[in-house]
Amino acid sequence: MDDIDKELISLLGTKVGMLMEDHSARALFLASSSMEDQKVVLRGLDQASNEIQALVAAARSIAE
Repeated sequence: MDDIDKELISLLGTKVGMLMEDHSARALFLASSSMEDQKVVLRGLDQASNEIQALVAAARSIAE
């Protein structure tokens, strides 16, 4: 693995961490949210989860 691959994996990991941090606070407030707000938050969490999965798959592909 060369330095460019290592840097790319690091950037992908950073992006994953940022997405997780951004959405963790929203997830914690689900219980105190209205039903409509819960639906919006859950859609956002679902989308973020898909993005995280894709980023991790990309990093894994580079690492292999």
